[in-house]
Amino acid sequence: MVLSERTHDLSALPRLAIAPEQRDPAGNLNLTGSQQHYLQRVRRLKLGDPFLVFDGSGILWLAHWQPQGSRIAGWVETRPRELPIHIHLGLAVVKGPSFDEVFRQVTELGVAQITPLLTERTVLEPGSGRQERWQKIVQEAAEQCERLRWPQIDSPTAWTDWVRELRANWWGVTVARQEAPFLLQALPKSVVAADPVFQVAIAVGPEGGWTAAELRQAQAREGVPVSLGATILRATTAAVVATSQIAAAYPCALDPGAPGSELQPQRN
Repeated sequence: MVLSERTHDLSALPRLAIAPEQRDPAGNLNLTGSQQHYLQRVRRLKLGDPFLVFDGSGILWLAHWQPQGSRIAGWVETRPRELPIHIHLGLAVVKGPSFDEVFRQVTELGVAQITPLLTERTVLEPGSGRQERWQKIVQEAAEQCERLRWPQIDSPTAWTDWVRELRANWWGVTVARQEAPFLLQALPKSVVAADPVFQVAIAVGPEGGWTAAELRQAQAREGVPVSLGATILRATTAAVVATSQIAAAYPCALDPGAPGSELQPQRN
């Protein structure tokens, strides 16, 4: 350990997301041209200046800038920032730039996995290169919000396949214009610390809403219809609202030394 966030203010140091293969066992960093440009030209680091790197594994390292080859000096003790539950967001693909922005927003809120869904009312199937763009967005969001992990981005998946293959301890499907409990009321009242982490999934439909057949498929697989409120939200807004409610319900980090402890959702 080199530094601790508990005793040092590291907020001014540049924070860089790297791929695992960019770090070798000896601590040498193989930075890309754009990463080097960012550190040298945008952040104006000088020889030997410190910066932080992470590769999505949950570890933060301190490194020193070298134009011909930066090196890791050691790891940093960090405060817990990950939610104690695994949030899996299934989001129907919609048109427009707001869909891409959702990836950034839900990363900031703590989502662990995102699956773009192809539903009966999906009007646009993502083209090649879109998943690579989403991956870049969530990595940049993790840099900004100081998470040390970024969400797993799945390939666009047909709704029927997602429902059939979903593995979650509890999952809900957002609905509008029909009677359903509010999401905060429907969430499990307690989750038990376990390995793997308790998984909560939430599915948000397209702008036209779910079809009756899709809702029947969800309920047949134990999906719980839930409401996000009295107003009709856009799909992209609904994804952020649903994620934020789940994150707010389970805000506390579990004590890893207490494998039987429970989290109680906060409720108004």
